[in-house]
Amino acid sequence: MNAVHGKSTQGVRAHRIAPTPLVGIAVVIAYIIVVAGMQFTSGIDYGDWFATTDNVYRTAVIPLAVGSVLLVAFLFWVRWDSIWRDSVRLPMSVVLWVPPILFGLAIVPRLIAVDWAVIGADLLVAVALTAVLVGFAEEVLFRGIFLRSMRSGGRPEAWCALWTAVAFGLFHIPNIFMGQGPSGIFQVVLATFSGFVLYLFRRGFGLIVVAMFFHGLWDFSVFLDGDFGDGVLHDLSLPALLLVVIATAAAAVVIVKRERAVVQ
Repeated sequence: MNAVHGKSTQGVRAHRIAPTPLVGIAVVIAYIIVVAGMQFTSGIDYGDWFATTDNVYRTAVIPLAVGSVLLVAFLFWVRWDSIWRDSVRLPMSVVLWVPPILFGLAIVPRLIAVDWAVIGADLLVAVALTAVLVGFAEEVLFRGIFLRSMRSGGRPEAWCALWTAVAFGLFHIPNIFMGQGPSGIFQVVLATFSGFVLYLFRRGFGLIVVAMFFHGLWDFSVFLDGDFGDGVLHDLSLPALLLVVIATAAAAVVIVKRERAVVQ
């Protein structure tokens, strides 16, 4: 058996539905229909999602909570292995560690730049809940379900990683039609790169919870920085992001060159 894409079935309950790319795509589409559908029918533009506590709950907390419950129920029913942790730890070179490190460091100036004094406690709690739910749901969906689906059938790990990142980027397209407009294209591209970084977090530690933590913390900083960030540190967020993108592109090239063959 492929040591990267699965583990021995001894002592593991049989899958009710086998993980395949088509199943992974179907789950992503179903999640979008449910969660993005709830967000769209709220009637609140994307730019106003975090303007008030009520908006946050209607457009983020409640839809994400529903999506999280459905994803966990799906995993409980299908009995997939290697969702929460990798059965085999894949090698990590220095080049592959650089993007996660820069990603984590880029969060710091955003958080420092936030004017915490003007944020109400109720809004802060709502945004924190959103960050936790985003980190949980989207990591289960992409670095869990979708990555597990791509790792079926003996595919090279490089393509599993790249397609998971691309799928995560495309997943953000609905935001363009919920009030974000053309700037949403930039978010799609950025999400593709961040999706690869989050893959590296899971790969490096072998645990999806690490990717969940940094995903949630990143979004927490972005949500607050967008409305409450200011000053020099706020201005540094763009060049910091550029460094992450460059390092991630280099890491992707390394993985494609080294892992085009299936690791047995």
